[in-house]
Amino acid sequence: MKRTLNAWLKKNLLTEDPKDYVASVQKKGSAGISDIVDELVSEGMEIKRETVIDIISRFNRKAADLVLSGYSVNTGLVYMRPVIKGVFYDKTWNPETNSVYIAINQGLDLRNAVAETVVEIMGEQSEPLEIYSVTDSMTGKTDGTLTKGRNAEIKGSYLKVVGESPDCGISFKNTATQAITKLAINDIVLNEPSRLLILVPSELAKGEYELSLTTQYTGGNTLLKTPRSIICDLPIILE
Repeated sequence: MKRTLNAWLKKNLLTEDPKDYVASVQKKGSAGISDIVDELVSEGMEIKRETVIDIISRFNRKAADLVLSGYSVNTGLVYMRPVIKGVFYDKTWNPETNSVYIAINQGLDLRNAVAETVVEIMGEQSEPLEIYSVTDSMTGKTDGTLTKGRNAEIKGSYLKVVGESPDCGISFKNTATQAITKLAINDIVLNEPSRLLILVPSELAKGEYELSLTTQYTGGNTLLKTPRSIICDLPIILE
């Protein structure tokens, strides 16, 4: 099955060569278990939707149990193995310096799918709206884990949230319930083109979220007629 990734070219700011470009994938959003199952149903899957979601959830839970018990787990799609990070100065576990990390590599199924994928260049991207990183200001973590009721720093380009459209703003979407919580404008503590400082809502439930940003910012005094949006590639985990 042939798959196509659309991509835009943008100048490589790490070099001085004016002909040096890098490609940025045109993002279409995010998809969770529920979305994937909906795709399977639309293809004619006859198994009940609720049954499939239950089986996948059980599979994910058991895969996590095994890898966190010391097994290397190969799902076909990905290969996972546990890694312990940090230095042991006194030969004992210290949660402030030590942590568990799951190393994930492409499995055979994913490698085969990549081999059948083509990239279509859409042209040169001007004024790219991008999120480079999201940092928990309290812990310094950049893995998507944020602390409720604390600040988070978002770095990128053309991020400044401006515009009269009601869509403009920053939102957290719960990937399990699909509930969307939009930040109040006062919760955007710092609002700059390349850096935002936001207050993570304390009322949000623990879990996984999708962070999105919508703005009419152009880099100048004029605003876009139609807002543009971006979804953070990194899943946000609220603790």
